[in-house]
Parts: sequence; structure tokens; C-alpha cells
Amino acid sequence: MAERKAVPPEPLVRLPRRVNATDAEPRLRRFGAERFEPAWLSLWAVAIGREAATPLAWLLAAENLPRALLVAGELDLQPAEDDDALALGGGQRPTVAQFERWWLWERLARPRRWSLRVQPSTMRAVELPLWLGYSQGRPGYSQGRPGYSQGQQSYRQRRQTRLIVLSGLSGEALGALKPAVLAGLRDCLNAKPYATNHTSRQVRDDDPVPG
Repeated sequence: MAERKAVPPEPLVRLPRRVNATDAEPRLRRFGAERFEPAWLSLWAVAIGREAATPLAWLLAAENLPRALLVAGELDLQPAEDDDALALGGGQRPTVAQFERWWLWERLARPRRWSLRVQPSTMRAVELPLWLGYSQGRPGYSQGRPGYSQGQQSYRQRRQTRLIVLSGLSGEALGALKPAVLAGLRDCLNAKPYATNHTSRQVRDDDPVPG
């Protein structure tokens, strides 16, 4: 019986980063960001169209996202190259049924596209360019160290870091991507618990994101 050969993984591909640091910085500062950095978010893409060979749009999503991104036209995919941007995992591959539900909501808002269908054979992993901005949010309070007497300070003031997610394709704020970005930041923190080279370690789940 012939041995089954392992199928090599598909090469990692990325959508082009059309918004550079010069353009991203003033937009992030308008949202209150004091620091920012480029990032890549891994998502799953599936074509929308009447046939798989002629897609008219793409849905980009991951399992832990509440909704999918709709990108019109073909995807301009490029081979991934090493850079200094933060690489974030967006989550597990969604099922075809999940993509069908996401597309149902898109079709309800766009009746003219009702005849278009999800094309499962086109599903693949892609990396979406992002810009992440960080700003100091409102002060909060956390419990002090155990053993403090009642007369001593039992609560200490701290500030929560606020996260802004900006598209590297169009420059628009993408609040819908916050769950996937935060999950990716937590994964980076768990993988490198002592890493200090990214401000993302300070971001909290309950911080607001414009968009």
C-alpha cells in the first residue's frame, strides 16, 4: 500500500498595505492614539459570486469575529515578506455554514446581490494589513497589595490602554475586528510572557474601539 504524502501548506499571502505610516499616523492621532504600530491579522477569505472562477467579492472573517468584512472585486494577493510588523492570528477557520450566515446578513442589506453565493472551494488564509494605535484611556482603580491596613491606600490608580484598529487598505477604523485583534494580542502575550517590545501587552478587553 503506497504511503500517503503530506500535502505542503499553501504559501502565506497578504493583501497589500496601501496606507503607510505617514498617512496612518495623523488618522490615528485624530482618534487619540499616542503610539502606533503596523500589524498583520490572519483571516480566512471565501469568494462570493455565481461561479467560483469569477468572484465578484470576498468575505474575510475568523471564527471569533461577530461579522465578516466584505471586499469587492478580486483580492490583490502578494507573497508574505519578513518585516517588523506584528503578526496576529485571527482565529480558527470558520465553517462554510458560518460564512453562509454572514453572507445572509450582507444580502439582506443589499438585495441586488441576492443571486450571489458563497463559493466554498475558494476558501484560503490571507493576512490583512492593519495599523494599531494605543492611547491612555480614563483612569481606573485596582486592588492594592494584600496586607495593607485600613488606613493605608487599598486602591491604586491606573490607566487602561485604549486600542484603535485602522485598516491598512483604506485607512478606515475597523471596530468589528477588535475581538480577533485582542485574541491575537493575548496569544502573543501567552507565547512570550516576558516580551516588552510591543505596547499591545497593556490593552484590555473592555477598551473601546472607534468604528
